[in-house]
Amino acid sequence: MPAQVKFRGGASSKYPKHSYSVKFPEKMSLCGLPANKSWVLNASYIDKTFMRHKLCYDLFRAMGNYNLAPQCAYVRVCENGSPQGLYLLTQRLNRRSLMVEKSDSAALIFKEPKLFFTDSLLHAKFQSSEENFHEQTYPDFEKYGDKSDIIEEFRNFILNSPTPQFKAEIGRWIDMRNVLDWHLFILFTNAADGVLKNFYLYKQNSETPFRVALWDCDHSLGRDGDNELNMFSSLPDDNRNILFDRLLKTDWYPKMMSERWKQLRQSGIISYQNIERMMKENDYYVKAGIDENKALWPFDSDFYYDANDYEQEKSLILEFVKKSLERMDKRFE
Repeated sequence: MPAQVKFRGGASSKYPKHSYSVKFPEKMSLCGLPANKSWVLNASYIDKTFMRHKLCYDLFRAMGNYNLAPQCAYVRVCENGSPQGLYLLTQRLNRRSLMVEKSDSAALIFKEPKLFFTDSLLHAKFQSSEENFHEQTYPDFEKYGDKSDIIEEFRNFILNSPTPQFKAEIGRWIDMRNVLDWHLFILFTNAADGVLKNFYLYKQNSETPFRVALWDCDHSLGRDGDNELNMFSSLPDDNRNILFDRLLKTDWYPKMMSERWKQLRQSGIISYQNIERMMKENDYYVKAGIDENKALWPFDSDFYYDANDYEQEKSLILEFVKKSLERMDKRFE
């Protein structure tokens, strides 16, 4: 079939196994996933379980139907007849997958906008003159121009609105159900990267507030994004995010976090048993390609911090989940 195929990845592009973006002329369904033109073939090189992305995405969606994250499927990839190993076929987060209304001029998508950075971090890392500063992906920046005034307005509201106004109007800016789940998800998975990046911010139409969709979750569940072991040796810093910081200083948001955590635990959505079940379902598909992948891309290469194999890495995730549940239950008891 005709398609446009490109290498993709930032820091991950240094690894010998490459990820790809694939774009077809017409939208189509692959592996039973919703039809789309654009897809990602994620090499998952640094995650020996091939599960961290998928577990995180599936868990976040399960927390509420207002939470979006890519749907994924496991595939084996060949390039010009040459096996490339196991990959995670992943939805692109775009207008179709985020259900953004094309006919609504207020519909927007930004990839990792600098909205939530503190002033000190913002000035230290970015130049305000940078083109497409807030990474607008919809509508097309080149064709329709910069639509990020609303991001600056939202940022000003977070930083400068009086407390009564902030409490009364924050829900008009962003879906607080989504924010609660996003915040708890970051804490539970220890996804420190997720405090300021690894998400899309989108607005489906003029009647809906902004929401956050997950993206790029290899920094989670016991490992950092470079594969370094992190069993809570370092933790997410909520105060680096101006929205989390403002919310945590109120008298009502910490109570909402506690109540929501208890709901998620009582429902069984966030539980050892549920995550173990999800891992067993993934294991069925991963095992079909893991041996071929290991032969091509050995688990003891210089890019890894240890020589853990697939089974040991699965056990590490479950050990992490057990410890994280204990920590979170204690925090919100």
